[in-house]
Amino acid sequence: MPARMMRLPITLAALSLAGCSRADTPLGSRTIADPQAFLVQLRCPDGRLEVAEPNCPGAAPQRASDPMLMRRRDWPASDGYVAQDAILGAYGPETLWSFSPSGGFVAAHGDGGEVYVVDGATVRIALTQDGGKPYLQGFYGAHCGGTGWVAFRTDAPTGRWAGLVAHLSDRRTPSFCLAFSSAFTRYRLENVAAPWIVDGAVRTITQLTVIAEHYDRASIAEAHNMERSFFAKGAGRIIWEAWTTGKPTGSGLAARCPGTAWSTPPAAGWVLSDCRYATNLVAADGQMSGAAFGWPGAGVGPLP
Repeated sequence: MPARMMRLPITLAALSLAGCSRADTPLGSRTIADPQAFLVQLRCPDGRLEVAEPNCPGAAPQRASDPMLMRRRDWPASDGYVAQDAILGAYGPETLWSFSPSGGFVAAHGDGGEVYVVDGATVRIALTQDGGKPYLQGFYGAHCGGTGWVAFRTDAPTGRWAGLVAHLSDRRTPSFCLAFSSAFTRYRLENVAAPWIVDGAVRTITQLTVIAEHYDRASIAEAHNMERSFFAKGAGRIIWEAWTTGKPTGSGLAARCPGTAWSTPPAAGWVLSDCRYATNLVAADGQMSGAAFGWPGAGVGPLP
């Protein structure tokens, strides 16, 4: 079995203290009118996902209360290892992941997710939980002199990267801002042809997609780890890749990581370390929903 989904470590490199200047770059022309469209999957009235029934009448963002009659699982066929659902939850757009048997939230299984905040022109990851740190983590900084974990911004260009240096801290919630680490972040908007499994058959589906990279240092040259996420319009985060200058940690990568034209090293010396391709559509019985999954739970308080 492959390793549980885990965030890469945030290293206190290029340390900055709360209250120091942010490293934002000026926003360019707006290319994304509705960032939420790239964070939440569309659900057809019959319960199937819109990616399986393109342009189905009445498709709407999947909400926490909607019974799950089709789920996005990872590769390989038929059921992979983990279900990943992109929904509108109690705290806004959420990506949920649930390892087999993919029932209610169980931290010991490595279950968890991400909560996103659309903060003006910026999309941030506010909360996460995974098998590496099986408790709720907040990415702090946006409200105390830094940026938090920036996923992408609404000026994502096509044909080139836009970038910034984010300043954030990763702490168990609830917490407060202390020292920040620096994380080079870049993003772009492209038509990405991704591999999908629909009704048991492999096919290529092209979607307008934000490709976002988060590095563990202030530049690619200094970094040792990187996370690359693919946020597809109408589907949410469909692919997560971890890259490293060290040794890969995942297993069975050939079967789990079918690849895209964008799944290439960011520079010489980088290798794929782990991945999740949540593009395997599998029918479900409707007993599970985002609300029934139960993450992140009640009482979280204000988002970082």
